[in-house]
Amino acid sequence: MPYLSASDKRFFKENGCLIVRGALTSTQVRAARDALWTGIEADRDDPATWIDAGPRTPVPASHPAIRAAVHESPLFEMMEEMVGKGRLNPGSAGPALVYPSADKAWSLPERGHLDGYYTPTNGVPEGTVGYTTINLTIYVIDVASKGGCFTYWPGSHIVSYEYFRTHSLLSVRGGTSSDVYPEGTLPEGREFIGSAGDAIFWHSQLFHAGSKNVNRNIRMALIGRFARKDVNDIRFETCDDQWAHWEGIN
Repeated sequence: MPYLSASDKRFFKENGCLIVRGALTSTQVRAARDALWTGIEADRDDPATWIDAGPRTPVPASHPAIRAAVHESPLFEMMEEMVGKGRLNPGSAGPALVYPSADKAWSLPERGHLDGYYTPTNGVPEGTVGYTTINLTIYVIDVASKGGCFTYWPGSHIVSYEYFRTHSLLSVRGGTSSDVYPEGTLPEGREFIGSAGDAIFWHSQLFHAGSKNVNRNIRMALIGRFARKDVNDIRFETCDDQWAHWEGIN
């Protein structure tokens, strides 16, 4: 029996994202959180030590409890229901933590970006695009507004698609939204507020951003980026149909 309804798929096509509540069991959440704490340079019992702590990635994505969040839950199968059975490289979702900031001034990010684009500090080779198909953010702790939420721009995947119909994928410097949206036209972003075990799927061409955490808790998320197995054949292809490579969603 499929996990996603026709309505879910329509919502994803229209918005470029889909929130799934309670995707992980409490046992899976607890195991992932315990794994993260083995690498965090702070005292788990003393929130004062969490402020501006580190590291951002305390354990690798290959850690069994982290990998289980994708592959021992319905999440990978849900992605296949949209992209197509057997079409995705398996991958995983790696930890991406945002620690509480000592500076409590907060504002919603004013611009977003697309992943896979070169910047001087992100390790992506200049002159290429790290193309993916569908991406995923999972919370393993409750995340409230202003708590470092994953921030996204619903519908921006459609704007990106129209832009790339007449522009090279390489034309977006650093993947920033300012090259796709004329100045002053990017609408307000939206925070993904959720409980431990909630997840959001997002199209690879959906603009998104990280945000500052001015709350008490560490923002504990797992972020995965998943590409079709034929990624090298379609990397620079913009089809007449935006969903041509999404067999499950048409």
